[in-house]
Amino acid sequence: MSFNDSTPVQIYFPNDLKRHFQESVYLLGYKIGNSYVILQCSKFPNCSVDIPDLKVVGTINNDSKKYPINLHYDDGGIWCSSNPTVVFFDPPNFRNLEYFSIEPILLQSMGEPEKLTSPLGSKFDVYEPEIGSSSQLTSIADETVLEKINSIYKTRTIFKQDTTSPASTAFYTICKWIVIHSIIPVVKYCQIILITSLSMINFSIRGYSLVSISKCFRQLDLRLKQLNYFPVQFLCYYDRKILYQKDSQIINNLKLPIFNTNLNINNSNYINLYNSLWLIFNDILLGITVYGYLDEYQDEIFKFIQSTVLEKYLCNELVSLISWVSTENPAGFKLNTDLGKFLGDLYIWTILFWRDYVEIVQLTKNKAIILNIFKILCYGGGCSFLLSLFIDCIRLLTFHIYTFYYCAGKLYKRQLEIIKSLFQLFRGKKYNVLRNRIDNLNNYENGDIFEIDQLLLGTLLFMIMIFLLPTTFAFYLVLSIIHVIVLSAHNLLENVTIVLNFTPIFVCLLKLKNSKRLQGGIKFSYNRSYKGTTSLSMANKSLTYRGIFINYLKLFQRSKNFRHSLVKNFLSGNMISFKYDYNLKFLYLMLPEEYTETTSIWKYVT
Repeated sequence: MSFNDSTPVQIYFPNDLKRHFQESVYLLGYKIGNSYVILQCSKFPNCSVDIPDLKVVGTINNDSKKYPINLHYDDGGIWCSSNPTVVFFDPPNFRNLEYFSIEPILLQSMGEPEKLTSPLGSKFDVYEPEIGSSSQLTSIADETVLEKINSIYKTRTIFKQDTTSPASTAFYTICKWIVIHSIIPVVKYCQIILITSLSMINFSIRGYSLVSISKCFRQLDLRLKQLNYFPVQFLCYYDRKILYQKDSQIINNLKLPIFNTNLNINNSNYINLYNSLWLIFNDILLGITVYGYLDEYQDEIFKFIQSTVLEKYLCNELVSLISWVSTENPAGFKLNTDLGKFLGDLYIWTILFWRDYVEIVQLTKNKAIILNIFKILCYGGGCSFLLSLFIDCIRLLTFHIYTFYYCAGKLYKRQLEIIKSLFQLFRGKKYNVLRNRIDNLNNYENGDIFEIDQLLLGTLLFMIMIFLLPTTFAFYLVLSIIHVIVLSAHNLLENVTIVLNFTPIFVCLLKLKNSKRLQGGIKFSYNRSYKGTTSLSMANKSLTYRGIFINYLKLFQRSKNFRHSLVKNFLSGNMISFKYDYNLKFLYLMLPEEYTETTSIWKYVT
């Protein structure tokens, strides 16, 4: 049989067939170009099972010239007269979702992956046994070869005789009927309820919805979308053909942010499903534990919130601080007394007005109602829902601080713009508001002459703005610091919710238990060379911890951020706030964009 001289012969040989090395057997396998994938050893020179492309491709310890490869074994090892490369490997168990993959498995998504421009061979940890050896010796010959290797375990089951008893067949039929006619309708009905609930909380009025204004409802939106997608993840893990049959449009209809192919999608569904279930279970357990402490120390907690947080820090201490800035020349700086007293009285009046409304709530008197709300959130949603409620409460209880900061920031920014505009007078220029440009003071060609009284008025206004700027800046500085402290507390709670919702804890446990399920590529290792035959070992390269956590760390950086522009926004008078990317969390979990299409998967279940 002739071979392509430019490509070396590769024989992919399962390790569990090494026990036949001292026997005289025939090799059943596939021929793909110059590569051979061995499936099974047989004592007979024929294939008893009708499987496409499966045939006898060689022998062991047999001098037959009928087949293209004839392996021989002696005390020195395995060898063949055609000087091939024999690649030994452990057949991946498809029931345990083990398989060989060139591309690392994608467990989370942060957008389109970077396109690799490197050749195929550079994706492997390669060992070249001899100087000058071709790189084709230590790389997968073809994607078809990889597919045949991954299907070995499944194909071997066809060789086993069917020993299923009639009783077990009847039991299977009954279970199947129960699933099709009882469980599936219930699950589908639950999906419809979830989709309706999602539509209600996302219903927008003038651009605002419950999800857009409340962290608690955003958490509910995430949890409902996860529950709605669980049946799809389970079915795609159970039967990957649902994703790939010809009439299936699931990926397109759901708009799944998946960039894996074939087996990677199947394994990603399995891992994401159980990672989400694990996190939700832990979240609820932690919520129950936290509620236990809240219930045990309720008197101390409510007293601390009412007397210390609300009355002392958000009212009395804030009034004292503003009074200090407005009338007592803070840090020895002489400020404008009239402007400071005016702004201070305005802020203090607003604080007292806010205190009157907060006192209506009476936390200690309505303690039972509040505890029931906490209990529902902790037992039903978990600790993440309780933290989301705390974030919403912080935003409500510090709303007066936000309005103070907003007003002080606007006043400071407008004052800077006026000073910047009037400063042009000292350069003999003026700011043209209509054309948004700098013009000369006198333009005799157009008859635009700047009168002396206008110059004097502009100079006077400039000096007034300069002298009032320290007072304005003092209030702006103090309120900005308080605003950043509130945002920091907000950011801390947000980070804790990210830890509770997105930590890849199941992935780490899976790496410790069976790293073969976390495919990070393929690696080759050199065994030996004997009589011209090179022996290699092929194994999965497990996904590293860096590969597991790289997108998780990006989620902290990109989901919400205010740090990158903090100083710049402060000096320019722009608002310091979070920049949210709400869709990033759904992209990270690879949840579908069109969640209403999840019920369409049931038509593919038979």
